[in-house]
Amino acid sequence: MKILIKNTKLLSMEDENITTTNIYIKDDKIYKIGYLDDFPADKIIDGEGYITMPGLINSHTHVAMTLFRNYGPETDLMTWLNDYIWPLEDKLVANDVYNASKLAILEMIKSGTSTFADMYFFCEETVNAALDVGMRAQISRGLSIPDLGFEKIRENLELANKYRGNNLIDIGFGPHAIYTTDIDYLKKVSDYAQKYDLPIHIHLSETKTENDQCYEKYKMSPTKVFEKSGIFKNKTIAAHGIYLSDDDLDIIKENNVSIVHNPNSNLKLSSGFLDVSRLIDKGINVCLGTDSASSNNKLSMLREIENAILVSKLFSSRPLSCFEILKMATINGACALGIDDKVGLVKEGYNADLIMIDINNINHSPTNEILSSICFSTYESDIKNVIINGNIVYENGEFLNIDEKELVNNIDYTFCDLRNR
Repeated sequence: MKILIKNTKLLSMEDENITTTNIYIKDDKIYKIGYLDDFPADKIIDGEGYITMPGLINSHTHVAMTLFRNYGPETDLMTWLNDYIWPLEDKLVANDVYNASKLAILEMIKSGTSTFADMYFFCEETVNAALDVGMRAQISRGLSIPDLGFEKIRENLELANKYRGNNLIDIGFGPHAIYTTDIDYLKKVSDYAQKYDLPIHIHLSETKTENDQCYEKYKMSPTKVFEKSGIFKNKTIAAHGIYLSDDDLDIIKENNVSIVHNPNSNLKLSSGFLDVSRLIDKGINVCLGTDSASSNNKLSMLREIENAILVSKLFSSRPLSCFEILKMATINGACALGIDDKVGLVKEGYNADLIMIDINNINHSPTNEILSSICFSTYESDIKNVIINGNIVYENGEFLNIDEKELVNNIDYTFCDLRNR
């Protein structure tokens, strides 16, 4: 399909400059940025009054946990997991995960996300939901002990073999955290990841309790345990990273580990807050994620962008700039997922993963500084068009051929049924 976006303000994310131009999309790629005399487009989109930029990349999610949105009291991470989440997760079946994943994917697209990195189980159901909608994702099977006969690892490998080479789906390993694994198991995961060239997705130093217990058990930090076990020999994204020492940062920098900042989840669970600029100024790749809708309780990267900047003004070594945070939400996320050669920028030859933001409205007027307007003035309803891999998946604020109400009703029924199982 050939698509022409005419006369749009373009933020390519290659730099901070914003230009008014045309964007030509041919099949799944950005064919030309500029002006062509002859381009027989199948679809023409009037871009006047819109900012067009790369689709946002949500680098840490558990999308099926949308089923547990607004469930459980306001409490700390471990109480929330042990007393509320894990008991219900034990009752989940595959179709629960499919429906909850699809609901989450629609929410993410409506708020401008075109790619997500996920860690959970019944992973093929999340893959199917992503493919049914047409969304890009890296899916990692959550791995923890006990894992009798390494059945979870085998399941993860089967999924990787099935979807290797898919143009939308990448598969990774997801050793959950230091407190749900041990060194021997992590070594096993690392060996398989190296053998089959698969990325790693972990939780790292999310809470002070996690760090303290790790020191008590291993006499070293979670970062050093992961390094000792070989996990960092693989391309790794590590969620949270709130309680990292200077030595930990040296290890992370040396091993090119990407840290995923999850500001709203960290605040809601009273986990703490990451000093992002401390990591950026050390040269560490930092990206942005929502975590799950049960610990957030939204999957809006727009809210993560705004709050990450605001809180950095109080809790970081220096405040983050708008361009820095937008990089975290786009090209830095692509780097973390190892797909920065095809998404994260609006650039000729890259895959056409784009969003169009309506700025011709009350909340963006006057648009004195566009980067600031994107970060602070944009509502989810301002996202009007989302193109993923050259396909229009969301147009003029609507999904085509998807009954949102039916999906919402299915989720409400599923959660009531789950609690009674």
